[in-house]
Amino acid sequence: MNLIPTNGRNEIHESTGEIMNEIKIGRFQFFTLLFLFELGSAVLFGMGKDVKQDAWIPALIGTLGGCLIYTVYTMLHNLYPDLPITSYSKKILGKYIGSAVGFAYIVYFIYLATRVLRDFDEMLVISQYHNTSLLTIGLYMIATIMYVMFKGFEVFSRVSLILFLVHTATITVIFALEIADNLIIPVNLLPVLEKGWIPIFKSVFPASLTVPFGELIVVTMFFRFVNGQSSIRNIGFMAIILSGLYLTFRSLINIAIIGPDVRFRSTFPIISEVGLINIANFIQRMDSFVIAVLVILGFVKVYIFYYCALSGASDLFKLKKPEKLIFPFGFIIIIFSVFIAPNFNFHMKIGFNIVPLYLHIPFQIGIPLLLLAVALIKIKRSRLRQQDC
Repeated sequence: MNLIPTNGRNEIHESTGEIMNEIKIGRFQFFTLLFLFELGSAVLFGMGKDVKQDAWIPALIGTLGGCLIYTVYTMLHNLYPDLPITSYSKKILGKYIGSAVGFAYIVYFIYLATRVLRDFDEMLVISQYHNTSLLTIGLYMIATIMYVMFKGFEVFSRVSLILFLVHTATITVIFALEIADNLIIPVNLLPVLEKGWIPIFKSVFPASLTVPFGELIVVTMFFRFVNGQSSIRNIGFMAIILSGLYLTFRSLINIAIIGPDVRFRSTFPIISEVGLINIANFIQRMDSFVIAVLVILGFVKVYIFYYCALSGASDLFKLKKPEKLIFPFGFIIIIFSVFIAPNFNFHMKIGFNIVPLYLHIPFQIGIPLLLLAVALIKIKRSRLRQQDC
């Protein structure tokens, strides 16, 4: 099974005889993975709700910050092109501290998979399946993800192309219907910067910067799979900029249709927006189509966090049969998604007030900057020693 490569060398899988680093994904596949991953929860909950009609500005500024953070990730990859973050952290910080850092990232990815699964389970229960338990909804999604996990990362990357097309086509049709129904009210976007720049910057950091842009730390686990390594940075920038512009546009349209106050109070603003479509009492209830698209985004995001946690464990512990961890990791994710919070309000409070500050900033910004600084110092010292010799 060509599931997860454990390092940058050609290791032979004992049970199948396959070369375990044969996983290769095309550049456009890489782009679609990043683009869909970035949308995920950001589309579901909406960005910058606390700054009302100015919510589109944090999304735009966060895009620029996302490009800076992504630059750090690509710089580390350029220094260690054949290794994921769980491996080069050991080379940079030493065996024991580096292994602890790598293990922390595995736990971090599992935790984020758990949170995202809970996000979309809650969305389905609140919007459609009122009498269905979170566990039941979660089991369906995690079972589907595990099935694709067994098929391999390459299969998933190809599927992402189809999901990208489905998402783009659906959202385009929805937008056309909103225009046809005269739902867009530009005056809802005024006044701009009513309370100045300070609330904007508070909204950008840490919330709008870390989610979704900082979450791209997860792609350090599969940079090495991409065909055309020299284009990784440019493709990443393109995905970040286009997804950031899309999120900015989505915020503008959302505010213009339902208004800043309704958006602030709405749990899922995009569903509230699309629910207003009613053309000739015939074309209506389009929110079901949007929910299907949101499930696609949730599927992509949970899969990537799940896969990278599995890949990190395989790399860190040098597992010969990493596919054996698919069921245990899936069990952990589904169980913790139910018990991670007693209710939806508590889950949201942790997600918006605690996680960005105490988890996202260290794992997305702090540790990568530390790794890059130490790596550059080591390289400089090594060059000085060579010159002295």
